[in-house]
Amino acid sequence: MSDYNKGLYKSWVPKPVQLILILIFTTLIMSINPVNTGNISLMVGDLGTLPDFMMMANFASFIGMATSMPLVLRVKMRFRTKEIMTVSLAVTAVLSFVIGTTHGSEIIVASSFLMGFFKMFMMMEFILPLMFILSPDGKRGKFYAVFYPFSIATGNIAGYYLAELAYHTTWQYVHLLTAGVCLLMILIVVIFQHNQRFARKMPFSQIDWLSMALFAGTFLFMSYLFSFGKTLNWFDSAGIRISFWGTLVSFTLLVLRQLMLKRSFVSFGIFSKTNVQSGLLMLLFTGVFLGTSSLQNTFTVGILGYDIVTNASLNVMMVPGVILAGVVAFFWFKHERPIKMFIFSGIAAFFLNTVMMYFMMVPELNYESWLLPMTLKGYGLSALFIAVWFYILDQLEMDEMLQAIGLVLVFRSFVATALFSSFFAWLQYQFQWQSVNHLAVYMDGNLMSPQLALSGYKNIQLNAVLVANKRIYGLIAIAAIAMMIYVLQHHFGKLRFTRFRWTRGRFSRALRSRKERTSKVANTRAIMDQ
Repeated sequence: MSDYNKGLYKSWVPKPVQLILILIFTTLIMSINPVNTGNISLMVGDLGTLPDFMMMANFASFIGMATSMPLVLRVKMRFRTKEIMTVSLAVTAVLSFVIGTTHGSEIIVASSFLMGFFKMFMMMEFILPLMFILSPDGKRGKFYAVFYPFSIATGNIAGYYLAELAYHTTWQYVHLLTAGVCLLMILIVVIFQHNQRFARKMPFSQIDWLSMALFAGTFLFMSYLFSFGKTLNWFDSAGIRISFWGTLVSFTLLVLRQLMLKRSFVSFGIFSKTNVQSGLLMLLFTGVFLGTSSLQNTFTVGILGYDIVTNASLNVMMVPGVILAGVVAFFWFKHERPIKMFIFSGIAAFFLNTVMMYFMMVPELNYESWLLPMTLKGYGLSALFIAVWFYILDQLEMDEMLQAIGLVLVFRSFVATALFSSFFAWLQYQFQWQSVNHLAVYMDGNLMSPQLALSGYKNIQLNAVLVANKRIYGLIAIAAIAMMIYVLQHHFGKLRFTRFRWTRGRFSRALRSRKERTSKVANTRAIMDQ
């Protein structure tokens, strides 16, 4: 028997059972999160901490995943599949238990980073087999068309059931259950997975650990900046100033370090490519729409009074749109059509969602009214994730892709979303004060009793929130029009201009001889006429 095994399971495991185990493990691993966004309000209320810590913990998990990405191939070459899965699941179980039993917000942030770090190793063990199963011809577009809708739908559905479980029990129970599921998965790994290597054993000596620390430090400083900026009034706080300079210094040292290394930890050379630059810009466009989640939560919880289960059920309404985008993308890539109009359809879906949200900013909104806008949001999210990710990585070699995918991942999942979430939070606060000042013009303390003035204060505050949200959605709709114009005029790797060049060849010689024959015939006729 060969010393190497490209698969995951022992030879006696039937192929259908292997496929079922791959699907089960992929679903469970994607559902494991250090902080479930639907349960943040319960965590904040029970721990007596700021919601900014939970937001930072959520960002830290994505930063951990991006930090481990350049190490994935090296780890797979160094350790056996069973060793990677057993250690990663054991660490995840311990960290989930820590999050469910601790009272320290900083410990939750650190545990979230480590959970994201080890989660990427587990995910890649199953993503690679799925890639070969779904796209045996090597066309990554068809794989993305299946994987991203599956991952988004799994996350939304799992988030709903975890929110319901936390609502009927406690948020700690969710993390203790996660630890138990990880231990059960370890048992399955020990029984079914083989104990052979994927390829020739490679050492860890060529990994630059300092670059990895600088990479993580850059984005952890940035996550503190975006998470606590509004609460600490931005640069009026010493902590925000420290995080800003920490981000700048760490990133500068990271870039300089890569220039000195023979084998860089991350590759910045890909950013000179046109498709990468345009793709990152469109990921920034996606962040504009994803940043509206904070506006939606403010509206659903603060105005409509939804509980965490009802609020989480809105994300389940995105699933039909997510699946529809996956089906369209699969046939789109199967027939190898240009992706321009597919990307345009994603931004157009977000535009329609934004316009509908603009008109839905009323306190008497029905629950059924959410179905269409959330379906459009799901389609736009899935379409842009599939198409833009494919466009960015399409022309990259394997080595370049593995080195750069961490930067692209952290930009997509953290930087773009966190940037516009914090910006919209600040904008919402400013617009609320403007709205209150405008409404105060019609209030006269000499004509109103104190009781009447206090009774109307709540309505004034609610109206201020609605007006602020409506103004922001209106600005986003205008920006979406500019995004669609950009997509329509962008070439996406195709030739935009053609130039005709006249060359002397067979056609020109034939044309010249034809002119000569015509001239001779004309001269002959002229002589005969004379």
